[in-house]
Amino acid sequence: MLDHLADRLETILEKSGRILSVLPLILVLVQFAIVLMVYVFATGSIKLQESLQYINALMFLGAAGYTAIHDGHVRVDVFYSKFNRRRRAQVNFWGTLLLLVPFLILMWVSAVPYVLDSWSILEESVESSGLPFVYILKSTLLLFTFTLSLHAIISLIRNRHALKRM
Repeated sequence: MLDHLADRLETILEKSGRILSVLPLILVLVQFAIVLMVYVFATGSIKLQESLQYINALMFLGAAGYTAIHDGHVRVDVFYSKFNRRRRAQVNFWGTLLLLVPFLILMWVSAVPYVLDSWSILEESVESSGLPFVYILKSTLLLFTFTLSLHAIISLIRNRHALKRM
């Protein structure tokens, strides 16, 4: 039952990671367009420059859960790499439960009101010709928290199951 839930959640993160995988290319193309506009055509666009922040936020914050299920985050593993499978499962389970889950609770408690306040006023850029969607940019914090929460659930289920088998 729980393994099935973990599989379903992992599928969600996999699909989101694949969808977001086009963003690095888009980021490079937009940056190239900005450089071309500035240095070749001597013009600029604040909206285009601000769009880089949106793409960057969506790319990094949106793909946090995907990166985590693939163990792609930076890990200081002075000892971890030398641990056997059981010890790694213990570290992952307790690390998720005692470090990641409290962090996620803090993120949910902090980010939800912050994002809702931004949506309530439909917050816009401070630049007069900037993008009028700052509330959407701030919503990427919730996307980050959501995808990392899915990863935490998957990690707890999988590592608990691994500890029971060993």
